Amino acid sequence: MSLCRSILLTTMCILMALLVSPAVAQDETRVKARLVADTVAVESGSTVRLGVHFEIEDGWHIYWHNPGGAGLATDVQFELPDGFVAGPLQWPLPIAFIQSEGIPGYGYEDSVVLAAEITVPPDIVISDLGKVRAEVSWLACKGVCVLGSAEIEVSLAELDEDPVFRTWAGQLPVASGTENLPFTLAVTGGLSEGTITHWLRWSGEPGAVEWFPSPSEALEIGEVRIRTRGGLTKIDAEVKSRKGASGSTAELSSLCVVTTEDGERRGWELTAKLTND
Repeated sequence: MSLCRSILLTTMCILMALLVSPAVAQDETRVKARLVADTVAVESGSTVRLGVHFEIEDGWHIYWHNPGGAGLATDVQFELPDGFVAGPLQWPLPIAFIQSEGIPGYGYEDSVVLAAEITVPPDIVISDLGKVRAEVSWLACKGVCVLGSAEIEVSLAELDEDPVFRTWAGQLPVASGTENLPFTLAVTGGLSEGTITHWLRWSGEPGAVEWFPSPSEALEIGEVRIRTRGGLTKIDAEVKSRKGASGSTAELSSLCVVTTEDGERRGWELTAKLTND
């Protein structure tokens, strides 16, 4: 899909939401958001994972940080007390869906937790620090699209371990460069060829394989073809530089996700070097 068409479709999606009455355009009944933590209590000098748990109405979806051919990435902005430092937002494995006109989309249904690791400064008194806050926005779609947002806060002293993290921690992808992967990776092609190919040789037959390119301001991904035979998967993706776009074209980041016969999903981050002309 061309960059212009992708921008046009995303703009149409937003306009559709804004043309709805204000009460519906910001209807938070489609998606409910609340702050959650993975620890019993925040302590000075510790690290805590703080997240937003999205509960999504049946049949609706929100978007991954790469929404696909159209849509808007879900956004979470934490406001923390002085001295606290938030790491990057952690994105669980997305699902793929087909939108109107056959446009691919990537996102989440039912529920998801978007979290970040928060570094707590040493020698502080948690009870004196007040609250943490998150500003959240999303685009929820089911035939039509609805813009949603929330401002949520909670007292640091009242944070408690939420069992939802036990589910979603297992849905985070394995970082690239990790040892003992179930495959070996080779990459061929690049920008000069207009196609990049990931070859994954598995230790056994992998199950159903999906591929999700990470967001990039500099690269445009076209048609993707995935073929698996036995223990070998070949992922071909059309790739080119976006005209006039800033950012690096030196590499392409992506996710490879496998679904086994019993429905378990596992994912791994991939990094492919590209040829710059």
